[in-house]
Amino acid sequence: MTAAMRSRISPNEPLPYSKIFEQAAQEAQQAELILARKLLLRAAWVLQDVATEARVTGEADDITERLLRDITIALDKQPTLI
Repeated sequence: MTAAMRSRISPNEPLPYSKIFEQAAQEAQQAELILARKLLLRAAWVLQDVATEARVTGEADDITERLLRDITIALDKQPTLI
């Protein structure tokens, strides 16, 4: 029996299928949240480079600055774990 199918309360008793599917759905949501945060972080890095280059050339971009601020606010929030 695989570890995913074992009950966390009692390893010798398998979980009912509904519980397995519920657990799998929660893990999928968790993975989506982690992926979204990683993508936001990568976007912030790229925008930071764009913003820095724009500032150096004296052409600061207001939209880029606002996007960076919004992404930073979103990443500063503690993710809700399922």
